[in-house]
Amino acid sequence: MIITIDGPAGSGKSTAARQLAKVLGVAYLDTGATYRAVTLAALRGGVNLEDEAALAELARRMELRLEYAGEELRVLLDGKDVSREIRSPEVSDRSHFVARAAAVREVLVDMQRRLGRQLAERTGGLVAEGRDQGSVVFPDADAKFYLDASPEVRARRRYEEMTADGQDVRYQNVLQGIVTRDGRDRSRAVAPLVRPQDAVEIDTTRMSI
Repeated sequence: MIITIDGPAGSGKSTAARQLAKVLGVAYLDTGATYRAVTLAALRGGVNLEDEAALAELARRMELRLEYAGEELRVLLDGKDVSREIRSPEVSDRSHFVARAAAVREVLVDMQRRLGRQLAERTGGLVAEGRDQGSVVFPDADAKFYLDASPEVRARRRYEEMTADGQDVRYQNVLQGIVTRDGRDRSRAVAPLVRPQDAVEIDTTRMSI
C-alpha cells in the first residue's frame, strides 16, 4: 500500500503524513529531504548551484540514507546526521536550484522510488509526502491527497516551527519566502507542483492537529 500526500510549503503535509503513517503502522517518507540534502552537500562542497550537470553528479555520488530513530526520520548524508542542517534558512532558500534541475530530479526520483519501495516492503506500506509524489514519483499510488492552505496561514505555521527551533526569523520574511517559493514550484518546467487529477484535495487553512 502506497499513499501520497502533496502540497505547498506549510500546508501540513509533513505533519499529516507522519501522523497517518503512525496510525497505519507503516513507513513515512519525506522526499523533500532528498533535495535539501543535495543542496546542503553542494553548499558544503562549493558546487555551483547553477551547474545542473555538477549537481546531478553530486547526487549520484553522495551516500544518502533515511533511518528511523524511534518515530523520528533521520537524514544521514555520507554517514552523518544532517536532519537539522537541511532545515536551515540557507538550505531552504537555495533548494529550488536543485528542485528545478531535470538531471538531478531524475536521480532523486529513482532514489525516492527505491527507498519508498524498500520501506513499504519492510513495514507493509508507505506514506510519501512531497510536491510530486502522486503526479510523478508514485503515479499508481493506492490513495492520493493534496493539501493546501492560505499563504498567510502556511507562513505562520512555518514561522512558529522555525522560532521554536531557535531560528531568528521574522514573519514577514517567512511569508515572502512562501509566496516566492509557491511561484517557483508551480511554474518550473520539470515536475511542477500540481494537484494530481485523482487526488482528494483538503483545505487545511482552518485545521490543526
